[in-house]
Amino acid sequence: MARIKLAPLVTDIAGSIGGVTFQRSRFGMIIRSKPLPIHSETSAQYRIRRLIASLQYSWQALTDAERLQWNRYLNFSGSTIRRDPTVLLSGHGLYLKYQLWRLMHDQPLLTSLAYAPMPDHFDLYRIEWDASPKIWLAFTGEVNKDEYFYICKLSSPRRETQAYSSIGIRWMEPLFVTTPKYEITGSYLSAFGALPVVGDYCHYAIRFFSMQAPVFTGVYTGKAKIYPKPG
Repeated sequence: MARIKLAPLVTDIAGSIGGVTFQRSRFGMIIRSKPLPIHSETSAQYRIRRLIASLQYSWQALTDAERLQWNRYLNFSGSTIRRDPTVLLSGHGLYLKYQLWRLMHDQPLLTSLAYAPMPDHFDLYRIEWDASPKIWLAFTGEVNKDEYFYICKLSSPRRETQAYSSIGIRWMEPLFVTTPKYEITGSYLSAFGALPVVGDYCHYAIRFFSMQAPVFTGVYTGKAKIYPKPG
């Protein structure tokens, strides 16, 4: 670390350049080595980055006519960017977003666009627990995996009175079987290290995607109580 003496022409300096950082301390202006960020990438983050890279290549491999289809599809689906519902996604953005979640659920890429609305779907209504211990997402009816799939994120246990927050929620990869209940024990343990118990509350965010077309719902959020699994 070295101190800097400022001149009349230079009254302040801050920021980084090359491998050094300028900053003000209680001793005045100093210069020090630029700190290197610590990258702690999880296996899930690595998988997502790898899939996005493969999707970039597959987008580039499309013909001009195929890319034009994705660009024009926004006039039908009306999908918008996350931070501004008045701005449509680009065709490239729609392709990456929709195809990524297909791959995350071990589904093949959608290669033919259909102008079809989002199919009706059943809603998440609670989380169930048994003494195995295991936990399940419980829906109001049987999820038709040939028509739609979903992404669901959960939090660690939170107080019943705590206001909903998306901070710290993690993606739960379900075991896809034909049932209104989907086990997420492994995903929850990987994300948080321990399972919630009966009476706990978890915050959730869930979105449904069509299997036939790149259309999807908005994000449904809320608080789900953990109930004992019947039977």
